[in-house]
Amino acid sequence: MTNKLFISILLLLTFGLNAQQSTPVNDIESITVPLENYLGGHLKGDKSMLGKALHSEGKLSYLRDGKYAKLEFPDYLSGMKLRNLDDGVRRIPYIKSIEVTGNVAIAKLVLDYSSILFTDYMTLLNINGEWKITNKIAYSVRDPQNNKVERANIIEVMAPLKRYMLAYNNGDTEHLSAVFHNKANIMSISKGQYKTLTLKRYIESFKHLKSKGEGMISHQIQSIDTTGNAAIAKVILNFPNSIITQYLSLLKIDGEWKIVNNAFDIIPSTALKII
Repeated sequence: MTNKLFISILLLLTFGLNAQQSTPVNDIESITVPLENYLGGHLKGDKSMLGKALHSEGKLSYLRDGKYAKLEFPDYLSGMKLRNLDDGVRRIPYIKSIEVTGNVAIAKLVLDYSSILFTDYMTLLNINGEWKITNKIAYSVRDPQNNKVERANIIEVMAPLKRYMLAYNNGDTEHLSAVFHNKANIMSISKGQYKTLTLKRYIESFKHLKSKGEGMISHQIQSIDTTGNAAIAKVILNFPNSIITQYLSLLKIDGEWKIVNNAFDIIPSTALKII
């Protein structure tokens, strides 16, 4: 069977531009490059192609028997083997959606294979002018012809997000410790460079921020997308001198939704006035 990589550019551009009206089309096109490399590399089992898409310090987070598991991207690549594309297996990978805010983007990918249906939520950062996948959470359904995707309870997904924003309201870091998984990463771009913090360092930085007395004006859960036990949410925090957009990746671990990754972009108020 001949396998083709189906990328719906029309759907991709429409979704992306509707989600972020100020995002130039060439940004969307640049983001598709690592996503297409990822899908093509996964389809073929091509380490070189996948390596072009993945940042060397990124990781995959997923569930194994309900427990949190992670795989660093270098280890993920080392386990990849070339596939026989004439084995009669139907493989249709595609980009379902993209959203961009500044130097941070998220994408939802679907890999529809005969025996298994993968849904991947990717976080991407614009590192020195090149978009790279820095985090992936995944959900899969085996034998998709006979098994259905689990439906998530959106109220349960929102619970850690509300508690997360409560931490910004009252400064209580116990809320952060409760809603984040202890292996979570917090990532951003500073002067074109990739920056990442452990949860411990993030909480220390949070305490410092609150000690400066800059209170949050408002907050908003702008969107949530869920598939089975994986989800990604967009949260906007408004401060007197900046607007912070955060993309939070969540997994339902031991029956409880936890934030496993946070990628954020900051727009200073001075920049907003120029825009």
